[in-house]
Amino acid sequence: MMKKARVLVLIFAVLINICCGNKSFDLSSVSLGDDAEKYDFENKDLFLKDESKTDIIQYYADENKGVAYGNIPLDNTMGTRITVYKGKVGALDTNAAEKYSLEFVEKIVKKNGNPTASITDKATVDAQLAKPIFEKLKKLSPEKVSWDQNDKNSFTYPASFFWDDGKSYSILSISIENDGIIRNKYISVTKDAYHNNAVFGLKYPAPPASPWYKYMN
Repeated sequence: MMKKARVLVLIFAVLINICCGNKSFDLSSVSLGDDAEKYDFENKDLFLKDESKTDIIQYYADENKGVAYGNIPLDNTMGTRITVYKGKVGALDTNAAEKYSLEFVEKIVKKNGNPTASITDKATVDAQLAKPIFEKLKKLSPEKVSWDQNDKNSFTYPASFFWDDGKSYSILSISIENDGIIRNKYISVTKDAYHNNAVFGLKYPAPPASPWYKYMN
């Protein structure tokens, strides 16, 4: 009887360790401007930490192991960067796995609502892939997506969305390759962190060549 009890205790302990070891982090739960202590950024199994600059802490998930955006897997080569500025969540920079790019775009657009501005581009895609990609993007942005009348495999689509909600800026960019691969990048930053140049890859004031120059100055 005692032997069975020990076995059961051992099995229970193993299951607990497995559950704890597989704990994941959901980026969609992070709200800009929140106290950073609210989140598990200090989890060394998920994030690397860099606090080499005054008032700024950067957390990196280089391969996005254990990190997702809702139910959407993230790219395991680009990684994720979270910036904490003066104790607050100042910025989030990530990429969804290419396979889930359209689902990611749909989730971000649904979360942020109608964009403040957008930029269109043209894609020429293999005939078998063009239609399903076109139809999904058309549902997200009906006014910005249209077929090229001179090329049945080409269409115009919103390559970049920009949002200004009063307290933060968010930019979602996508690129569509000829083979149908869709790449993406999403960055969201508080105006406080941006105006104090606390975020890697963003510069205040925005350079005149930036498509968002008139919005981010």
